[in-house]
Amino acid sequence: MSHYKYTIRDYHAIELANIMLDGITVVSGENGCGKSTLSRWLYYLVNGASRFDFFLYQDFISSLQREFNYLDAVYQDLRMTMASTPSSLIYDGKRRLEELMASDSEDNLHQAMIVYHNTLDRFGVVLSDYLKGNYPKASKDRALKFLGIDSGSSLPAHQRVSDFIIRQKKSGEESQKRYLEAKDRRSQSEFFSQLKFHYDIREEIPEEKIELEEDKVSLLKNRKVGYLYNLRRAIYVNTPMAVSEDVAVDNVFWEDLQKIMIYPVKGRERTKGEKKLIIRLQKLIKGSVTAEKDDFDQLELRYKREDGLDIKLDDVATGMKTFSYILRLIENGYLDDQTLLLIDEPEAHLHPQWVVEFAHILVLLNKELGVKVMVASHHPNMVAAIQAISEKEGVKDTTIFYIALSSDKPFKYVYGELGNNVEEIFRSFNFAYDKISQYGV
Repeated sequence: MSHYKYTIRDYHAIELANIMLDGITVVSGENGCGKSTLSRWLYYLVNGASRFDFFLYQDFISSLQREFNYLDAVYQDLRMTMASTPSSLIYDGKRRLEELMASDSEDNLHQAMIVYHNTLDRFGVVLSDYLKGNYPKASKDRALKFLGIDSGSSLPAHQRVSDFIIRQKKSGEESQKRYLEAKDRRSQSEFFSQLKFHYDIREEIPEEKIELEEDKVSLLKNRKVGYLYNLRRAIYVNTPMAVSEDVAVDNVFWEDLQKIMIYPVKGRERTKGEKKLIIRLQKLIKGSVTAEKDDFDQLELRYKREDGLDIKLDDVATGMKTFSYILRLIENGYLDDQTLLLIDEPEAHLHPQWVVEFAHILVLLNKELGVKVMVASHHPNMVAAIQAISEKEGVKDTTIFYIALSSDKPFKYVYGELGNNVEEIFRSFNFAYDKISQYGV
């Protein structure tokens, strides 16, 4: 099992955080100390490193689609003039490129270029026929001007169109070359640019202030981005309300969680550990969670209780949602030894008894499935339960606690490593009791 060291320095409220991710990591600290910032950027780094090549491929396919959009303005005009012209030529090309965007395999890349070339050739035939036809000169000149073709050239129409198609094909081939070069280069600046675009990041990019190491090897080095061998995905849950149907359209964490709760990993069988945890969770929630089609033929998550109650998961109590998303992620095959699960304040909507139960589930996810877990918590019961249960389950040595302490700089915090000793965290919790004494009788 690989070991990870995650570092952020001088970014927002964080003056310095060196966080080890060996098994279960618990981060505690007062509000505004940067715990959510830690989780967000860890999510971006892990998933971004895993999907960097795919992001570049998506951008390449999008560039071809933009070329088709450019041609489509003229094509639709020609189609209305030339009755026998097929209506879906450009549309079919764009649709096929959309299908090929699903995977950045070499075969899909090859097929995308074939689609691009074939669509251009077919467009060229239509345009050539139009220019040779008996249509108004003003309309022809307007189309040629838009496409960048010299309307005053003495060359035959078919030659001018042929030259245009060759130029367009060369443009697509240059886009392919840039994509392959960027994929080979894996530059750090391009990496953060891709993160900003695909994850809709609107805050400052901590390009020089962040680092992630796998077994003492840096992900970001020499202005390039390497690969994580044993960490494929990060899942970030900042609230159990993320499983609700009315997700914020600009919240990538919520959208990601809903997607993987609905669609399972294909072609895998459940392990013995997964089956044990599924049974345990179903007993806790006294039922199951399924994905079924609604009246509009769209998949929705439903909670089915043992006594026959069948309602949308969106309508169950928030505490039930907390256990339900863990259940679905296990059932769908997303929690394994190459997954990092990031959770902010899981105790926020849980009864004290369920706080302990949830802590037990988190420990078992690490012990049984190898999931790396990072939890941000304010709750003494959650901290105490993880400490005690990790020791009982034999994973104490890879369970690490951190506390954010005020630094000498205003509004800045340094994260101190506590190992498995949580006394410092509990001393910070005691301030609440001091406040009660201060404000009480």
